Amino acid sequence: MDPEKQKSPPEVLPPIPTPPHVAFREFRIAVVPYLLFAVMVGVTGYVWKGYVGTSALVGEAESVRAIVGSTTSGRILRVQVGALQKVAAGQTIASVLPVEPKVLDAQIALSKARMDLIRSGISSDLRKDNMRINFEKLRLDMMSKRVELVDARAKQTYAELELARVERLFVGTAGSTGGPVRSIYSQADLDVARRDVNAASAMVVELNRLVSEIESAIREMSVSETKVDGDLPASVRAAINVEESNLDLLEAQMLPQDLVAPFDGIVSVVHRQAGETILAGEAILTVSKERPTRVVAFVRQPLNLDPKVGMKIEVRCRGGRRLSGVGEILSVGSQLEPVFPTLLPKNANAAGGGNAPAELGLPVFVSLPTDLVVRPGELVELHGLSR
Repeated sequence: MDPEKQKSPPEVLPPIPTPPHVAFREFRIAVVPYLLFAVMVGVTGYVWKGYVGTSALVGEAESVRAIVGSTTSGRILRVQVGALQKVAAGQTIASVLPVEPKVLDAQIALSKARMDLIRSGISSDLRKDNMRINFEKLRLDMMSKRVELVDARAKQTYAELELARVERLFVGTAGSTGGPVRSIYSQADLDVARRDVNAASAMVVELNRLVSEIESAIREMSVSETKVDGDLPASVRAAINVEESNLDLLEAQMLPQDLVAPFDGIVSVVHRQAGETILAGEAILTVSKERPTRVVAFVRQPLNLDPKVGMKIEVRCRGGRRLSGVGEILSVGSQLEPVFPTLLPKNANAAGGGNAPAELGLPVFVSLPTDLVVRPGELVELHGLSR
């Protein structure tokens, strides 16, 4: 073999070209995972900062509620509104009858007995003066009719309550197994209840007419009223004055007590229904304002923030659209107060249980931007404290 031929350099071959699909596969395996990881880290940081990250403060839109109740014990005559119904300030939403039926009947019977006692005394002691007797009898007749009028009004009120109850039960109720609707009262019962209401109403109208006529007759005899009062014994005059005052009290007790809405809002809860007996101060309705005006927030410990009145602060909703607006700190508390449980983290509530001590924070009131629609009780985030 020729030695020079063995020492010649090897022939340089051209590189073999890489197919595009093989190059893309290598790029996908070696580079794409790192690119996706970097993109996900960036997106996560952006979302955490703008949507998930903790804010400087978490507040709650103030929920203003008012409990509407009666100042006296009695029976609910009617409830004129229902749950989730809008009401206006000063609107009558319920009526309460202050006196129980048995108590009112006893007071009316006592007043009638005392009227008869005074009348018998006048008939036996003052026969010599017909003018005086007629005048006092006329006054006693008027008071007797007023007592009957109070009694008739009470019967009218109770008849109306009974009619309302019969009408509700006449419509019927569904059975416990979901069967057909059954009527508790018949048409005859409903007709009887309506008849009682009409009879009581007619009696009230007639007694009103009689009282008016007697009052007119007394006014015509008012020329001699001074002489008659002077001739009457002091005990009789005092007894008549007492009965007149008692009649005024009975008539005042017969008037239903109207309960009005304290402000414009919505009826959140109806606690009691018409026909129920209640005690003084017992809740009948709960009225809530429809739109809050400020946000209640707490600076939790440690107090790294120093809020001042007049500071501007961004109020941001937690809803999907993340609406926001600029509010202003209205007032700052002077001492630490218990933080609302709704403003504490959920894990803190779960870990603490019912025996955990209340966490204290510095209360802050923030004005709610007018263009920001927030419902009472909704949680909002507060960012960017500045002057």
